[in-house]
Amino acid sequence: LHTLLTTVSNNLPTGARALTLSGERGIGKTRLLTEAAHEARTRGFDVLDMHAYESSLTFPYFLFVEALRPVLRAATLDQLRSYVGLSGTSSSSVEEGSAPEGISLTGTPLVTSLARLFPELPSLVHIPPQEELLSPDQEKFRLFDAIATLFERLAATRPLLVCIDNLQWADSASLEVMLYLMIRLRASRVALLGATRPTQGEREQNEQDEAATKRAAETVTRVLAELMQQDIWLPLPLGPLDAEAMTAHIHALLPGMLPEHVIQALLTRSEGNPFFLEELVRTLTLHRQLLLREDTWEIKQPANIKLPASIVSAVQRRIEGVSFACLELLSIASLFGHAFPIDALVQVSEHPGTDNRHTGSTIQALLDEAVQASLIARVPESEPEDMLDLPDTGLHIILSQYMFCQGIVQEVVHTAIPAQRRRHLHRIIGQALERCYDYEAPRHAAELAAHYAASSDRAAALRWSLLAGEDAARQQAHRRAISHFRLSLQLLEEGVPLPPADTHTPTPIQLHLTTGELWFQLGELEQATTSFQAALEQLHQQKQASPLLHARINRALADAYRMQARYELALAHLQAASAIFDEEEWARGNQEQEKSASWFFQRGTPAVAVMTMKHVYSAERILFLQAQATLDVLLNRPEEAKETLWQAHQLATTLGDRSSQAFALHLIGWIYGWGERIRDAIRFQQQAHELYLSLGDPFRAALGEQGLGIIYQALGEMATAHNYTQRGFELARRYGVRRVMGWLYWNQGMMALNQGDWASSNTHLQHALQEAQAETNARLKPVVLLAQAVLQFRRGLWHEAEPLFQEAIQSAINTDWSASTVAFYGHFLAVTGRRAAARAYLDRASALPELAGFSGSFYIPFLAEGYLHLDTLELATPYFERIAQLRGFLYYGLAVDRVLGELAGVTRNWDTAERAFEDGLRLCRQANNQPEEAAILYEQARMAVARGESVEHIRALCEQASLLFLQYDMHRSAALVETLLEGVQALEPVKVKEVHTAGHVLHLKLSAREREVLQLVAEGHTDREVADTLVLSPRTVNRHLSNIFVKLNVPGRAAAVAYAIRQGLV
Repeated sequence: LHTLLTTVSNNLPTGARALTLSGERGIGKTRLLTEAAHEARTRGFDVLDMHAYESSLTFPYFLFVEALRPVLRAATLDQLRSYVGLSGTSSSSVEEGSAPEGISLTGTPLVTSLARLFPELPSLVHIPPQEELLSPDQEKFRLFDAIATLFERLAATRPLLVCIDNLQWADSASLEVMLYLMIRLRASRVALLGATRPTQGEREQNEQDEAATKRAAETVTRVLAELMQQDIWLPLPLGPLDAEAMTAHIHALLPGMLPEHVIQALLTRSEGNPFFLEELVRTLTLHRQLLLREDTWEIKQPANIKLPASIVSAVQRRIEGVSFACLELLSIASLFGHAFPIDALVQVSEHPGTDNRHTGSTIQALLDEAVQASLIARVPESEPEDMLDLPDTGLHIILSQYMFCQGIVQEVVHTAIPAQRRRHLHRIIGQALERCYDYEAPRHAAELAAHYAASSDRAAALRWSLLAGEDAARQQAHRRAISHFRLSLQLLEEGVPLPPADTHTPTPIQLHLTTGELWFQLGELEQATTSFQAALEQLHQQKQASPLLHARINRALADAYRMQARYELALAHLQAASAIFDEEEWARGNQEQEKSASWFFQRGTPAVAVMTMKHVYSAERILFLQAQATLDVLLNRPEEAKETLWQAHQLATTLGDRSSQAFALHLIGWIYGWGERIRDAIRFQQQAHELYLSLGDPFRAALGEQGLGIIYQALGEMATAHNYTQRGFELARRYGVRRVMGWLYWNQGMMALNQGDWASSNTHLQHALQEAQAETNARLKPVVLLAQAVLQFRRGLWHEAEPLFQEAIQSAINTDWSASTVAFYGHFLAVTGRRAAARAYLDRASALPELAGFSGSFYIPFLAEGYLHLDTLELATPYFERIAQLRGFLYYGLAVDRVLGELAGVTRNWDTAERAFEDGLRLCRQANNQPEEAAILYEQARMAVARGESVEHIRALCEQASLLFLQYDMHRSAALVETLLEGVQALEPVKVKEVHTAGHVLHLKLSAREREVLQLVAEGHTDREVADTLVLSPRTVNRHLSNIFVKLNVPGRAAAVAYAIRQGLV
């Protein structure tokens, strides 16, 4: 389009000046015309809009009459006379203007020719028409020439763009004019831009009309081919938009957070058509199937979205052109799905129970008609397996197939079939497909199950649903397997019998348990728990219940409750399972009664299969050991947990159970946790992650990516952390593992928090919190709230931070995050001056047992720093060795090395403090964590003050810190730095008596209340905040400050702070 306008605007000697957009309805043709018209106007073009309508087909030259009449009527007399080649103003005498080059009409002959279309034109220009005897062909040529000349004169002063929409409805006379204009105006400043869509012929047409139409079409095709070859006309076919463009359009239509499943549902239904997408969004929002809740869009039952009437109407208009017999055949074909094999379609069409039966030759003719109408297309012989989405397993039967060009066409045709006839046809289709697939029918179990489920043959539906579920489970297609097993369960509970050939029939209890295991692998813990509970309830109703099945269900429930942080219930079910395993008599002497366990599926087995009792017992024993070890971790028995896990790993290795090997390695890595063995922890975690990837376990593979991402983030290796997190997102979105999405958003929020990207961190953490609430994820919610609290705390927004800390503590009750949330809140209270409350929370955190694994120990440095802020050195120093083991980490964006340096500095261990600060700076610069880098520089400046170093050195450190703090809008922190620097500079000229025993002298000079006031001022509190914290009036605070200034012999507030730091008071 840009090239077209440039060619015409610059009147280039080469290049097409006519272009036609073609595509299906709603693909964006009219929008492109509108955009082209807008662009042309900005370039100085005049634009003439022309529109054809279906009703205009019977009116010759309708396009030009409707478009040009308003132009002629709106023109002034002088303009009108100029358009037709008349000079001068209005008068009865007519002077002929100079004619254009060649033999083109001008003046009165031009008016006379145009009067055929515009009878009022002669009177408008005040000349009588001239009658002339011409043959029909001459008259037609003169009219065409007159229209072309008029366009040339309209473009005399400014280039002209002619936009013609809906060319498919243009009458034949208008189309002839258009072809003439393409040739005649190829050297003029007129651009012709049209839009059309494929048309179908009339359903009923006699042979003579059909032959004439065919000849006309052949002629037009030949002419257009020649015009294209001569670079006079260009066709521009428009196809569906790609996923990226459609996704951008979705975001434009629906501002707010759009979960991946919402985007995918809309993309699938709209098939790249912008009009269909807009209509879907409009209809879904109107019927409240698409809702905005807390700035996040939610969709209800995306698989059952009904097509809007506007889309159905558009599709119906498209299929009107095919014959009734063709439409009937397409109706049957639509029941097969998007693609359909020809052999099966022939069998169904020839079946005695099918209405309007057709023979093979007739069917092929009807299929050719549908192909000609672009409704279906033949599938290349190499692609049938791709169309059916089945894995390639070697030699297989290849069926010739067709497919619908658009899924929406298939859906509209399908829904037009009455429900009773649909059920009848689905049964016939299922039988036909079984015959076609022959011995390979089990490979197509899902397809056959779908047809029988939609029919009245419930026994066949059960048989094929079970086979389809087993096949989906083998392929790790968990949701598909769940769908098949739930249908099987429904049919079994309704008493539908299986054919005698099926000897390994699962019971409803086994199907409930299997469905729960699949939900568990997807991380859908509520659904898993519901399925396990249903299995347990039915098991209790049996008189002779299987001990193994009883143990399996209890162990599975223990796992599900543990993952939901419902530890009391988890322990109860685990104890029930343990009691059964302790009584091994059933495993030795009652093997016969365990025959019902022959249809078996669980985590740790490759698929649904018939297994030996020894294998079944061993596999279940492994899972029991895993559950026991996990609870040992939660009950803070790490050594017992590791021993149990190595037992499970050894048994799993013997059994060839890679999933259980991966679980043991993952949890052993978790137990090693932070600290000196972090590289061992990473090694085990990576080994487990690789196993989960090779097994195709999406939930645990994505969790592995997330866990490794957060570990590398704490190590400051942000690129690696980002890669793991992104891969986790890809896995979670591809397989619909929503339970992991919140953790991955938390990863992103933590990385952004590390790097001072406050806005991004807040956005990611909001998404994480929404996921935690939507999934009732009790373990995720407290860490997200804690991260949000630390974010606001670091930004200096204390009032926003406090309720988040409190909510985090409440959410962390009965989880392994309890100690950390309490410790961080105590630290916050200490920094903000609430000394009594801070002491209570810090003591509470220190009294809690330090858990093993990644959920423990990381809070210890900040617990100790909280005690430092309270001036209780004796409570902080015992943590020195523990903090030294954790150096080299960033937790919630805060460096452990900084705290280690502070603690060493307070104890006057200057060398250790300096090394810790330098290590912290290197880590922060590696992670691009400039806010924490500034905090370390500030602590170095404080240490320099305490050591009595030069003002120049202190100033250099302060200036660096202040610059970074201000860069990240950390104004409270920047004010602390400025106060310190100002105080050091103010103290320099003042001769203060040497104080060798700082504590002794200060206690003599300052009262306890004055010491509290000075410490809060040194922490960066304003007078009002000091008054609020100590429950004093601002006037009293001012009086205390005046006394401090006098007693310390300092000139003001900043100097008092510097003096207090130098003397070790703060």
